[in-house]
Amino acid sequence: MKKSSAANLHIRLPAKLKREAEKVLFALGLDTSSAIRLFYAQIALGQTLPFSLPALRKASPKTRKIIAEAMADEDVLGPFDDAESALKALYAAT
Repeated sequence: MKKSSAANLHIRLPAKLKREAEKVLFALGLDTSSAIRLFYAQIALGQTLPFSLPALRKASPKTRKIIAEAMADEDVLGPFDDAESALKALYAAT
């Protein structure tokens, strides 16, 4: 039996986003599958995304201090398995 060299990709995205993107692809003469193949080829060739991402904002010294203090606090509540447990602990602490 011969193995297939193709793979399937299944994704979910908002219908409006799909429609809007497909209008652009159609205007460029591409179908969705071809556009996805191009996208994947660019990722493989460049070993990164083929577009820049916005830089993450660095935390201010004040924010870093607050985070460090919170991480060092031994009386901190949590961790929790779910939101309900967190809310119960929060209400019990007040």
